[in-house]
Amino acid sequence: MENQSLGHYLKTLEERRPGDILNLSDPIDRDLEFQALALELEKQQYPPIIRTRVKGYEDIPVVGNVFASRRRIAELLGEGGEAAVAQNWVRLEKSTIPPVIVPEGPVQEVVETEGIDLKALPLLKYYQTDAGYYISSSIVVVKDPDNGVHNLSYHRMQFKGGNKFGISMHTKQHLFYEYEKARMAGRDLPVAIIVGCHPAVSMGAVARPGLNDDEYDVSGAILGEPLQLVKGRTVDVEYPAEAEMVLEGYISTTEHEPEGPFGEFTGFSTSRSTENVFYCTGFAHRKNPIYEVTAPGRTKDHLYLAHMVCETAALTRIQEKVPWVTDLTYPISGGDMQAYIQMKEAPEGMAKVAMTMLMGLDYMVKLAVVVDTDIDIRRDEEVMWAIATRVRHGQDTFLIPDSFTISLDPVSHNNLVNKYGIDATMWPAMREEVVVCRPREEDTKRAREKLMKLGY
Repeated sequence: MENQSLGHYLKTLEERRPGDILNLSDPIDRDLEFQALALELEKQQYPPIIRTRVKGYEDIPVVGNVFASRRRIAELLGEGGEAAVAQNWVRLEKSTIPPVIVPEGPVQEVVETEGIDLKALPLLKYYQTDAGYYISSSIVVVKDPDNGVHNLSYHRMQFKGGNKFGISMHTKQHLFYEYEKARMAGRDLPVAIIVGCHPAVSMGAVARPGLNDDEYDVSGAILGEPLQLVKGRTVDVEYPAEAEMVLEGYISTTEHEPEGPFGEFTGFSTSRSTENVFYCTGFAHRKNPIYEVTAPGRTKDHLYLAHMVCETAALTRIQEKVPWVTDLTYPISGGDMQAYIQMKEAPEGMAKVAMTMLMGLDYMVKLAVVVDTDIDIRRDEEVMWAIATRVRHGQDTFLIPDSFTISLDPVSHNNLVNKYGIDATMWPAMREEVVVCRPREEDTKRAREKLMKLGY
């Protein structure tokens, strides 16, 4: 179904809100230019999608920055905009729709299985420190051989030439679990790697259901209908019939070689990697595919995709035990390693419960801050003001030594790091003594109306 394609999504978005897509008429350089464009554009509140072509590869359009806007992500999940993301995500998690397998689809209009050489793709170099040309938007699909459940996850892929890529599984989550099962069984791990798809599939790839839950089911819920899949030609793994291109193949469980450095979400270029190797055994693609990229590094495109799902998943689970929690966000300033929690007045010590729950739900978080409801947790300066004026260091802070984290954390060692919690809420005596300086809501509303009349 065409409505499950990236091209259909872009077409309907452009018809509804043309400013959300920036069409560049002149081809860009293969090295570094896309990243510079993305970083300049993200200074806007809602950065546009970039649609362009690459010099020397003009026959394949390149699209990126799809997830740089929280508004676009919120619209995928339902009505109500950014404020309704959490409730919409909970609804989708409860109403998943299993995929259906169809005999054919546009993704297999062309299938190559012999003499595969992927140098014809407009693979980009994003930072000067990158070890080479990378696929930054690759969604790795693995199917559990025991129960047939599909897992989807993002992983960087360095082109090594021909049909060979370096790949890292440094998050050590479900894909790594399946890899270890295959390694212990003495076999390689068959996978399908999606490059270019409807954003609903991308959202499924960052969802965090249980190990025995199929992430294609989440994509179906977002689409509002079963996601159509086709069977792989060279691997026993299914993938979206309306995808742009898919690399079928396997991750070797015996072969390793250096991969990286690459610009990661931490804002650092790093060579930390599991140093795995992927071999492409089948290359399926549309006759006229779109090449999708994700702006890597500490960018909105990279971080918002994961953040909005992580925020919602963590918030709903924490609220089950700590109902005083009202909101949660992962600020861009902290990458995936920092989170702010907003909380109503609660029994003493409950803020620490919320923070330790968060660090258990998401082991990448190493700094958690809890603030009162008068603090806007999406403004760093307000959170920092709360820390400066409401924290009794040593009494309202705590340390968790040697806790597991992602190896990409630049200060981690052997996947261990110290984690820190800060209770920046006012304690009872302080609430009685001080009053926060804020204008009345009616005064704020009147001021906004006057400023709007003046064009602000």
